[in-house]
Amino acid sequence: MSKELEKAISYYDKFSRYYDWLSPKRYYHKARNFAIQQLQLEEGTTVLNIPCGTGQNFEYFQKYLNGSGLIIGIDLSEGMLEKAKQKQSENNWNNIQLIKEDATQITPAWIKENVGKSIQVDAIFCDLGLSGFPEWEKVIDNLLSILSPKGKLVIMDWYIPKSTLRGAFIKWIGKGEVDRPIYQYLENQVANFTLNDTFNRGGVFVATGIKK
Repeated sequence: MSKELEKAISYYDKFSRYYDWLSPKRYYHKARNFAIQQLQLEEGTTVLNIPCGTGQNFEYFQKYLNGSGLIIGIDLSEGMLEKAKQKQSENNWNNIQLIKEDATQITPAWIKENVGKSIQVDAIFCDLGLSGFPEWEKVIDNLLSILSPKGKLVIMDWYIPKSTLRGAFIKWIGKGEVDRPIYQYLENQVANFTLNDTFNRGGVFVATGIKK
């Protein structure tokens, strides 16, 4: 593990204590609600959420799953996962599996070994992570590789291409890059690509694609 990655994990382990306060539900609610609608979840669906952070997405998923199916939450921060486990326990959500792992390691072979040979991932939600992952293109490629045929990948993240104080602040607090061409890369890897970049005063986008 690189020193850069170790430093990032240490930061998020500490940040997890304050994350839900500094990044409350209402701040990303419109974007998150819209993004999860694009997944078109149904009862029995298997959805992978990476990074799952403190589990803020779980209640949105359960709105469609009603306790059925499977939610696979993956994060590399133990602190974030502990907060997610608290939400799972407090709400008696039994259809959630939380795993600590590096996003670059999520492959079909990894899914078979760590989740189950018969599991098919129907939908993936990747929110506020690709702006921070060092090998973000590889992560997108890997996520598409584990999707079932016609499965959906939805990405919610920041995109502020011009240098601004707002962008600098978000980069500082999130320890990521806000000018990566994430959705532009996704567009060339998927079918039925759609984009909505109107959230949070135009700084947050939701991009959706179907596995080719």
